[in-house]
Amino acid sequence: MDKISRITISAGAKALLDEMAAAEDVTPRQYLEALLHYAGSCYHRPGSWEANCEFSFARYDDRREDGIFADRWF
Repeated sequence: MDKISRITISAGAKALLDEMAAAEDVTPRQYLEALLHYAGSCYHRPGSWEANCEFSFARYDDRREDGIFADRWF
């Protein structure tokens, strides 16, 4: 199992995270980690195709059958 860490976010941020995760039928952790992979691409490779398009959970969804994913940073 991967090592895990804990963070503290506001109740409003948690409610929004829960809402977004529910819309994709994933856990809040899965959704947040996808957002962080996207942020990593924007930070580490600002000119990349990932950084130049809006976030889409589908690009980070392990359930994809085509096996095509955006960069992963952890």
